[in-house]
Amino acid sequence: MSQIEGDLLKLLLALRDANAMTVEAINAYLASKAPVEAKVENMAELFPKDLQAMLNFEETPDEWKIKLRQYLGSEAFAKIAVIVKERGGTYVSAGKESHFRLPKTALE
Repeated sequence: MSQIEGDLLKLLLALRDANAMTVEAINAYLASKAPVEAKVENMAELFPKDLQAMLNFEETPDEWKIKLRQYLGSEAFAKIAVIVKERGGTYVSAGKESHFRLPKTALE
């Protein structure tokens, strides 16, 4: 590979990386301006319809909280826990305030 080809390759890689950062920044901005209802719908879509009806979705400044509307039973709870864990979330056991937490990046 010649010096010119090497320089061109480096330039193209830098341009690709800069473009990726720009797209990421634009997506973050647009996501922050989306109506809360649209965000909640997107979060709910991570779960099968039968499980969506059992959950409440709440956006906080730092994360998503998924609260249980009712007793789920072990099978439904396990399904939800798997989906949450796959997206980097956790379960917070706090009695009546128990909930699942998902990072904001779970929708990306």
